[in-house]
Amino acid sequence: MSDDEDRLLHSVAMQNAQSILLARQRAEQALPSAHSGLEDKTRELDFSLSMMRATLEASRDGILVTDDNAQVTGFNQQYVRMWGIPEQLMASRDHERLLSFVGPQVEGMQAFLDRVHEIYRTSPAESFDLIKLRDGRVYERYSKMQFVEGRHVGRVWVFRDITEQRRAEDALHKKARVLELLNKTGTILTAKLDVRMLAQAVIDAATEISGAKVGAFFYSTAARRDKGFALQAVAGMAMEDFDTCGLPRTGALFDLTLSGAPLIHLDDMQKDPRHEAPPTAASGARKPAVIRSYLAVPVASGSAEVIGGLFFGHPDAGVFDERAERLVTGIAAQAGVSIDNARLYEVARQAAEEREKLLDSERAARSEAEHMSRMKDEFLAMLAHELRNPLAPLRNSVEILRRGSAGPFELEETRAIMDRQIAHMTRLVDDLLDVNRISRGKLELRLEKIRLADALRSAVETSRPLIAARHHTFEATLPDDSVLVDADLVRLSQAFTNLLNNAAKYTPEGGSVALHTVADAQGVTVNVEDTGIGIPAHLGNRIFDMFVQGESSPSMPESQGGLGIGLTLVRKIIEMHGGRIGVESRADRPGSRFVVWLPVAQATQVPPGADADHRPNPAQPQAPGTSFEPRRILVADDNKDAAFTLASLLGMMGHDVRTAHDGAEAIAMAADFSPEIIFLDIGMPHMDGYEACRRIRQLDQAPAPIIVALTGWGQADDKRKAQEAGFDHHFTKPVDPAQLEELVGSNF
Repeated sequence: MSDDEDRLLHSVAMQNAQSILLARQRAEQALPSAHSGLEDKTRELDFSLSMMRATLEASRDGILVTDDNAQVTGFNQQYVRMWGIPEQLMASRDHERLLSFVGPQVEGMQAFLDRVHEIYRTSPAESFDLIKLRDGRVYERYSKMQFVEGRHVGRVWVFRDITEQRRAEDALHKKARVLELLNKTGTILTAKLDVRMLAQAVIDAATEISGAKVGAFFYSTAARRDKGFALQAVAGMAMEDFDTCGLPRTGALFDLTLSGAPLIHLDDMQKDPRHEAPPTAASGARKPAVIRSYLAVPVASGSAEVIGGLFFGHPDAGVFDERAERLVTGIAAQAGVSIDNARLYEVARQAAEEREKLLDSERAARSEAEHMSRMKDEFLAMLAHELRNPLAPLRNSVEILRRGSAGPFELEETRAIMDRQIAHMTRLVDDLLDVNRISRGKLELRLEKIRLADALRSAVETSRPLIAARHHTFEATLPDDSVLVDADLVRLSQAFTNLLNNAAKYTPEGGSVALHTVADAQGVTVNVEDTGIGIPAHLGNRIFDMFVQGESSPSMPESQGGLGIGLTLVRKIIEMHGGRIGVESRADRPGSRFVVWLPVAQATQVPPGADADHRPNPAQPQAPGTSFEPRRILVADDNKDAAFTLASLLGMMGHDVRTAHDGAEAIAMAADFSPEIIFLDIGMPHMDGYEACRRIRQLDQAPAPIIVALTGWGQADDKRKAQEAGFDHHFTKPVDPAQLEELVGSNF
């Protein structure tokens, strides 16, 4: 090395030594300040740790902090106290060792440990569990992951003792359950009259409320009064297992309760000298259970008679308390009143059962009467439905007469129409009033050989106004006059009228309705067709059943309504004529086709009473030269229209007629006018026709007038009453004009 190099190295060494010396001087100068700052930070940290420790110790919750390796990094003393962990065990800082210590204290230890390990394994952000300890305590456990400056540092476990809270909740639930049972039992006791049901409800509720393991209700019915008390109901077991439950069913304790002694409460029945141990069970038989806690209370009726007893037992001693005594005593008192009422009901029921054999014939008769009543109601409904059918042609005929512009032929045709429709309505009313026929559920037919065409013309005539009002086109093909049937003209016309009306009703406006007939040697088929909404497939032939109707259409709201009895009546009428009816959908267009088949009559003669033009002959005028003597006639009817029209008709016949509108007026007029014939309505106000007739007879007029009852009541009993009141004749409204003329024109 040269001298220059040696000098250079020496210079550098000197500079470094000076720099180190200066740095050391600066460090020594800064050290006191740094030491002071470190002491401040240490004091702050100690303060923070002290505050955190004070906070943890002030909490009523037990707190444990662990890292991810299950090492304890912190805890408070409440945690130690809650679990009773020794100090040296806590010093180990090993969570697994702590779990081994606290695990046996928990119900379901393995599940408890598995849950902790699951939390470590899955690391949920939070967890919540309910822990039940073997000593009855209940803990809530909450855990949450801990982070410091965004870095996971472990988990905090918080334990809260909720034992008292749970006990309070359980007590509240128990009280609510008791109230629920008492309310339910009270409802049953006030609403039921079945002793067995009452007994079961009572023993079920009382057993649960008292906290008993088993309960039994012994009861004595009136029929068992000399045979003692029988087991009526049990709770907590099956009836057949009662002998093994441990409750006594004989002996001093049992007899004491059923003799009327107050409530008996034993904390340990096995120590009571009155308790009789059950006999030794046979080999292989099930030994009776041991009952220690025992509670028994008598059940008394309103007259203080003991009718039973409630018995309760539990295998543990000292189970029943004063509260159980009060509740059971209250239930027994309420049960006594209710069961006493049920006993009275049971006695009455047993007496009714004894009389049942004597009432068989009466019940059968009542059942038959109810059946007949239903049949009558059905028939009345049918007739009421059909009474409206003749009103359309009648109203149109009245309008024709009102306008007064019809010629002789039209007037005679109108008269004939009104005559037929009035006859139709009269026939229906006659059927309605025929009580014997209604009670049998039968429609009687007045059969005669008629032209089928006449029945169809009548039906068309009745239905034509409805068809026209719906703006339908109508086509009819009637059979030849040679086609005769054995039929009731009015009923058969009624059946076809219903079919035509239904066709018009269930066809939208502007549709078409048709009636066609095809005859052969055996019978005649009548088809009534329409272009309406048709019959739904699910109805089929059910459309003929009572109260079944076709479905309405939004375009035809007028198709709604009715009782659904028209087609039922049609089927009955057709079948009574030996025919049949069916319905089918039309294949060529929308709508329905009703197909009626009727057997033809064997004879071919023209029915009497119809001329070649198929119209009834008009009423024949009185033959010239017939002797006629005008009469003085009194008409009394509170219906002024009825009185006026009858008086007018009699006046047109040439008689001197007066009218009255109540019974008293009729008597006065009879005394003043001295009528030869008196028509009296029965149902007049103030004084009915019967009384008016009797008083007119008391006038003792000579010669005595002919008095005729004119009424809508036409039963046999009505005619009998009229005869007893002094009437000479009984006419049912409306009166046939020919019958009326025959009476007033006679010479008596």
